[in-house]
Amino acid sequence: MKLKQKSEELSNVSLLIFLLVHFPQIFTINYNLVEAKFKLSFMLKINIEHETYIKFKKRFYECVRAYSEISNLASIPKINRKITKSWTLLQVTFNGRSITVEEVNLVSNLILSQFKNDVIIDTRNGSYLEMEKTNKEEFIEYLLSRKKENEENLLAFREAGKVYVFDK
Repeated sequence: MKLKQKSEELSNVSLLIFLLVHFPQIFTINYNLVEAKFKLSFMLKINIEHETYIKFKKRFYECVRAYSEISNLASIPKINRKITKSWTLLQVTFNGRSITVEEVNLVSNLILSQFKNDVIIDTRNGSYLEMEKTNKEEFIEYLLSRKKENEENLLAFREAGKVYVFDK
């Protein structure tokens, strides 16, 4: 018995894999098509103090609003944090629409610029990173902009140099 996957499912999985490979600072991705949510998580190896988080959140929204005005985007992603004993998980949620590579890049760079060495980044290099930058960005842009008709709730994460994608 052969398992057949729809090309749509493969493109969604490819999107998550490609984003995790291209943006090694992204800890997990939750792509929920039913709720029209796309959630990026970033893990910090510190516990962010409340004041630091409030200042960062203010700067984050200022930058995203400026980008939104320039790009004529309807909605602004939301950011929140979850704290454990000595770690902080920053989650950025995009609602109700597809996102662009520029938005993922903006969010990633804002977090990296603020928390520099405290962001957990997968530094392993593999042959998949050898691809030309323009080809990767074009492929991501193509996958991000596609309208999805099916109902999926995908979770992707990286562990030990491998990317895992699950349908929740």
